[in-house]
Amino acid sequence: MTSHVTSKAQVAKGISTYSEAKAWLVWSFAGLFYLYQFILRNSPGVMTDELMRDFSVEACALGILSSFYLVSYSSLQIPIGLSMDKFGPARLLRGAILLCITGTAVFAVSDSFYIACFGRLLIGAGSACAFLGSVKLGTYWFKPEQLALVVGFTMLAGKVGASLGQAPLALAIDAFGWRGALLYGVIPVGFLLAIGIWVFVKDAPPEGPLVPHAPVDTTLKTLFLRLKETALNYHILALGFYGALMYIPMLAFVDLWGVPFLMKLYDIDKATAGSITTMFYFGVGIGSPVVAILSDYFRDRKVTMTVGALLAIICNSVIIFVPGIPLPVMYGLLFAAGFVFCSQPLIFSAVCQLTPHASNGTAISFTNMIVMMLGLVMQPLVGKSLEWAWGGAMENGVRLYSISDYRFALLSIPLCLVLALILMPLIPETFPKEEKGKKS
Repeated sequence: MTSHVTSKAQVAKGISTYSEAKAWLVWSFAGLFYLYQFILRNSPGVMTDELMRDFSVEACALGILSSFYLVSYSSLQIPIGLSMDKFGPARLLRGAILLCITGTAVFAVSDSFYIACFGRLLIGAGSACAFLGSVKLGTYWFKPEQLALVVGFTMLAGKVGASLGQAPLALAIDAFGWRGALLYGVIPVGFLLAIGIWVFVKDAPPEGPLVPHAPVDTTLKTLFLRLKETALNYHILALGFYGALMYIPMLAFVDLWGVPFLMKLYDIDKATAGSITTMFYFGVGIGSPVVAILSDYFRDRKVTMTVGALLAIICNSVIIFVPGIPLPVMYGLLFAAGFVFCSQPLIFSAVCQLTPHASNGTAISFTNMIVMMLGLVMQPLVGKSLEWAWGGAMENGVRLYSISDYRFALLSIPLCLVLALILMPLIPETFPKEEKGKKS
């Protein structure tokens, strides 16, 4: 598909055509990178027993190992956002994919728990560029009215990657072991993707961005002023913590502890358990546009977020605590949990409405940092709770946790969702007032 865009700069250069197909090609490699990093992020969730056995660690330590990804991912959000503005996304994406590959290799060959943690740290650092890079490319290669579509496809790519990091990766691990699956499957795919990024991804079309971009002030003084204004805005803090608490079912259950819990609950293999947790991502993929459309239709962000939190409490409590749920019903419950989770991304729209346009990037990065950093606490906390509840059973050097142990540890998930609901009075309605007054 080709569209024609003409600007004064392009006319001066004798160029009057713009290839939309090329724009999608450039974006596609960044989108595939976002997909790829989700596979890496989710991988510990389908290799819990193998990691605890090979590194001789307990559940809390495994949670710490997984959360090292989040340490670098969350702490680098603001620096990477500023670097994208100053240097462009292409150079950062090239280095980021190589960092992910290096981190995966270090993780796969490590015999030391601490070296494995370092590998996860490198993976998180590289992954931090993926989403921001995809969106930044969209601002240069696409018309403004197409940016929402670019973001939507980026989110979809991430959910596909999350799905591939569940049942398909579990099958590869069963066939080749967790080290073999990473070394001979995941890493070669990363190298192919790196070649594509290096060859095809450019910061902007040769004739320049479709819409001129004003230079962004990235001086330290401006950065600290924006951070100060954002950090002192209690509405933004409340939105950030709401988003973080709503994110816990994904971080603590789907990404790490859900597969072993379901394996124990139904006495099923890893691939089957992974296929159940994958339904959460299907729910997110379908629910994201539906929930956004409903929020726009009712012209109310706050009610949508409140209802989402309430339904999330119900869904996750049923999944964790109700006994005797048939296996097919559990598939549906995980899908429903993913669907109602989709009130969480509304925080970013709300943050944009609460901040000046020049500060949107800083505010979004700050909010995303809060969201991801809570995972640093929750993944190890669930593991530590498992250790507290453990009855002493072991098999082949690995601790065996009972259903009651898992339920005790996973109690923190609905409790976090209750806290998210409690925060709602601190969150203002941010739907544009001029829109709210219009009739449908």
